[in-house]
Amino acid sequence: MKKDSVPSQMELSPGLWISDLLCAWLEKERTCIVADLHLGFEAVAASNGAHFPKRQKPVLLKRLAAIIERHRPKLLVIAGDFKHNFGQNLRQETDEVREVVEYLDSRVDVAFVRGNHDNYLQNLLPEGTPLPETMEVGRFRVAHGHQEIAFPGGKTGKTILAHEHPSLKMRDAVGARASAPAFLYEEGSGTLVLPALSPLAPGSDIVRGRLLSPALRQLGRDRFSIVAVTRDGLLDFGKAGALRDW
Repeated sequence: MKKDSVPSQMELSPGLWISDLLCAWLEKERTCIVADLHLGFEAVAASNGAHFPKRQKPVLLKRLAAIIERHRPKLLVIAGDFKHNFGQNLRQETDEVREVVEYLDSRVDVAFVRGNHDNYLQNLLPEGTPLPETMEVGRFRVAHGHQEIAFPGGKTGKTILAHEHPSLKMRDAVGARASAPAFLYEEGSGTLVLPALSPLAPGSDIVRGRLLSPALRQLGRDRFSIVAVTRDGLLDFGKAGALRDW
């Protein structure tokens, strides 16, 4: 397949786009949505004896800059897990969260939705910044996805979730393995699940792995279409249920 035949953006329903920049783009609302940055991941890993170079923040800033440059959003929504540690804020988290917030505030309006890792995030955000469990952006409802949620259906609204870190894990005939972050979309309920923006977030095998999100378990994985994010662009692999025998 030629590179120029692979799209960098894909419209899932009128006005709802996904991008190879790992974000959703709400065209009418001029809003981008990302999730699962997990700032401070390296510090938490180090406290558990695993040491990584502190390279995640520059990658995230570069990804956020690309999103803002391409889409020119009026609003950027962080749909949960902006930071990584469940407990009190570590020094790396404190510094990185404040630096990334300052960077974004100088370029775009920013809103935050609370994720399960964001227990102490409120202390690091500018005073008065809301941190709701869910928020409405036009006809779209945004939640992190770590809690059960009622689905109104595709005709009355769309739901955008994260938390799962979905990825498509593949193996070829000689046993070589590859993994790609992926978007999930369930047309009947109008539900979109975002991949993690973090380059260090482990991907959840959406075809065969154990599901993390109660929302996905409610709907059932086989109903979701998988769109993988590759170096060349977006590739639609069809329904998850059809891939299980690969």
